[in-house]
Amino acid sequence: MQTREAHFSVVAAAGAGKTFVLVERYLRHVVEEDLRPDQILTITFTKKAAAEMKRRIVRRLRDQGLNDQAQNAETGPIQTIHSFCERLLRENALEAGLDPSFEILTESHSSRLVSACVREALASPLDDEPQAEALISFLAGKRPGFGENKSPYGILESAVEAVLRDLRGSGFSQLQIQQWHLDPRTLRDRWEDLLLRELSPNAQAAFANIEADSFQERMQQALKSVGEKVPGWLKNRPDLQAEEEALEQTCGLVQLACAAWWRLDREMDAEQALDFSALEERAVRLLERSEATRERLQRQVQVVMVDEAQDLNPMQYRLLRRIEASREMLVGDAQQSIYGFRQADVELFERRAVEGHTLRLSRNYRSVPGILNFVDFVFGRLWHESYVPMSNLDAPMDLENDVPRDFAGVEVWRQAANDADATATYIRELLDEGIAKKDIAVLVRDGGGAQAIETGLKGVGIPARVAGGTERFYTRLEVRDLANALRAVADPYDDFSLLACLRSPLVGLSLDAITLLGREAGVVERLAEFESPVDEDGPKLEAFLRWYERLRGIADRLAAWEVLAEIFAKSELLPALARREKPEQLLANVRKLLSLATQEPDLGPLEYAERIREIQDLRHKEGDAPADEEDADVVTIMTVHKAKGLEFPVVVLPQTDKRLAANARDLVVEPRMGLVATKYGKGQCLMHKFLTERRKRRDEEEELRVLYVALTRPKQRLCVSLYPPRRDRTVSKMLQELLGDPPPPGVRVRDSQDLSQMPV
Repeated sequence: MQTREAHFSVVAAAGAGKTFVLVERYLRHVVEEDLRPDQILTITFTKKAAAEMKRRIVRRLRDQGLNDQAQNAETGPIQTIHSFCERLLRENALEAGLDPSFEILTESHSSRLVSACVREALASPLDDEPQAEALISFLAGKRPGFGENKSPYGILESAVEAVLRDLRGSGFSQLQIQQWHLDPRTLRDRWEDLLLRELSPNAQAAFANIEADSFQERMQQALKSVGEKVPGWLKNRPDLQAEEEALEQTCGLVQLACAAWWRLDREMDAEQALDFSALEERAVRLLERSEATRERLQRQVQVVMVDEAQDLNPMQYRLLRRIEASREMLVGDAQQSIYGFRQADVELFERRAVEGHTLRLSRNYRSVPGILNFVDFVFGRLWHESYVPMSNLDAPMDLENDVPRDFAGVEVWRQAANDADATATYIRELLDEGIAKKDIAVLVRDGGGAQAIETGLKGVGIPARVAGGTERFYTRLEVRDLANALRAVADPYDDFSLLACLRSPLVGLSLDAITLLGREAGVVERLAEFESPVDEDGPKLEAFLRWYERLRGIADRLAAWEVLAEIFAKSELLPALARREKPEQLLANVRKLLSLATQEPDLGPLEYAERIREIQDLRHKEGDAPADEEDADVVTIMTVHKAKGLEFPVVVLPQTDKRLAANARDLVVEPRMGLVATKYGKGQCLMHKFLTERRKRRDEEEELRVLYVALTRPKQRLCVSLYPPRRDRTVSKMLQELLGDPPPPGVRVRDSQDLSQMPV
């Protein structure tokens, strides 16, 4: 906090108090250096983190009687990087070529726009793109492999979207990407140039003097001639036909992605609406091209402070460089960089830390000593000299010798399989020991794992909530029921949707009635005269027809949100949901759907129902509506990514049997290098092998960082599930190899073999 360096980095371990340091540094700029809060640009990773930091700063300023500065800080630039980009573009809209009232696209709107532009690109004539046309023809004639559930068109559409998504966030321009992929010869030159750089200077010198039939053989011989090991990706025999196919297909795929990219930019310009990638790109472009804007910003911003700097992507680092503030402080921890899927490049932060002045915060003030010893033991052996211990900073850690001989806060839960029911039973044991439900957080890797744990907990009577659940909302039964109701109102002759609506809580007809009605087409024509064998169905059907007949007659003149509002007001949906067990989430979700529909007032009921179906197909991530209070006495389930920056008294880490790296894919994108490589044929392409190995290594590195984040969340108790070892490299297998059997003294073991004797 007292350093006089103008530009420096702070490497802060988990629980080391980095937020405290940021706040104190901010206060020093205001109190001692007499800077105004609006001259200090403070960047945080999330809006929630920005609000928390602003709250702390304002409170500290008021405690010191600096009320004017506190008021300035409340409206000052303590914000996410996207909020900063938005503010910069609005304040300089003329230079940026934007309407000052441009919109920020939601994630769902952006996903739909990207998909529409990709479909338009695939449907357009390809006269000037022979490689793209050849790729489409090749995939059209390819038989689906075992387990593939996508059509050739679906494979191509997904591939184009993946390339577009990754390259837009790479920091390279569309023009650069296009030039690199003009034709197979141009791409071959770039591939060979980049692969040659992987060799040492001695091997590169030897390469220049070697003659061989192929580039790959020359590289192999060059390495052998200087006594260097040939890497795995270079070992196989060259497959010249596979190389030619890969070059052709990669050029074609990137050409299609660039065509979609051009259409996406055109659509966003026409709508005057930007998604986050476009927001970053337009802000960087503005600062790089407008000297007047740069000068204004430099006069305005005297200090830049960045939290979670390890999670910045290349475009965001370019933005920071263009701000050119006289003082800059980056705070981060390479060990907690877990956003590679968002193009975060941890190497950029590591490079800044090595090249510039660096301060370290290593001591963890969050966890009990036993947990710190455990984490230090695990990662000291995984990361070796690059790992900085968090507890005993003066000596190497040895878990077996350093952990106290009594219970130190670490538990191993042995399970026969990835069994959510077994995890739930162990959690019930914790509750029986007196731990409060609200003190327990179950950290999972993805939304699917969260749903399994939630079901398991509720199965043994333990209330739970998924915090920030994703990939859930649009697949919820209550949301699908309303989508079917919208279709039934807009198209009464959609028998499936009408029958689904009749069976749902909106009406609640018996299964017998649905079976009889579904025997013939034209269900709507038989409803008025239908007599159900179940007496209770009669009044339900009469009540339904009273609102349905009127609503379907005017549906073509109503917006989707108006139809939903009528359904809420006239049907039995809300009372039926309210009578169900734990109705809060159900009611919150249907109200959220209405709220989302009001954001698109131009969509009719059928269009909105189709929109829901499209989003389900896209697996768009939309969280459930909040239903519980933050401090409700329930077990919290969340992904490790959601838990980053948080702490909990007790953390449970199930599902540790996930492979550290995924299988090789037909498509590999390396945004950091602007590279794409495909393998849709049978042969092996050298660049595809190189990128696959590189991606596998980085995936494993990131999975270990995800594990580090998870293990450093608890304050008092850490419970880790372990499973029987399997061939694949998993977190569970790795931990068992490190800990041995039995685990070192001090680690408490619960064994699923005892579950059969536990009371249910």
